[in-house]
Amino acid sequence: MKRIILYLLALTMLMSCSKNTEKTAATAKAWQEITPEEIDLNPVRMIDGDWLEVSAGKEGNMNLMTISWGTIGELWSKPVFIVYVSTSRYTFRFMEENDYFTVTHFPASMKEKLGYLGRVSGRDEDKVAGAGLTVEFTELGNPIYAEADLAIECKKLYAQQFDANLLPAEQREWYERSGLGIHYMYIGEILHVWKK
Repeated sequence: MKRIILYLLALTMLMSCSKNTEKTAATAKAWQEITPEEIDLNPVRMIDGDWLEVSAGKEGNMNLMTISWGTIGELWSKPVFIVYVSTSRYTFRFMEENDYFTVTHFPASMKEKLGYLGRVSGRDEDKVAGAGLTVEFTELGNPIYAEADLAIECKKLYAQQFDANLLPAEQREWYERSGLGIHYMYIGEILHVWKK
């Protein structure tokens, strides 16, 4: 009897490994790794016009939000992506607790879903399911989405909140009117870029 149980357990484990390998292989075929220099989207249009998603966390404990503020470039001889997250956003906690974040770009046909992700809080519902997205995880365990056409994986290098005393008057007034917590700037070294 013990042999039968051990045999069934071993068979189940082999089948599970096979399924995971198939999923990883399918994911690997869908994405092609490129260098940061090969990103061919206009950065202003990509960030302000198309919008992006920033995600942080690991499987079972993550969140994402739509962003229209960001910067891509070079700092300290490293390619970087800079995102800005308000302290009042649910994603802020995940940005603080994790060493990595991802930024994903989606085709224009997904803009309505990105609007939904910007309106709804992960505190209240499963935003990934609500938007009909399929989350995948990088080798480092960071979330990207099957529906995206570009994924950028970053390691946090530096984070700091805007100093309210140094903000221009117009921006200080905007924060007061909006009720948003003052944003943190997260500078991430670009480790990997994938495109479809």
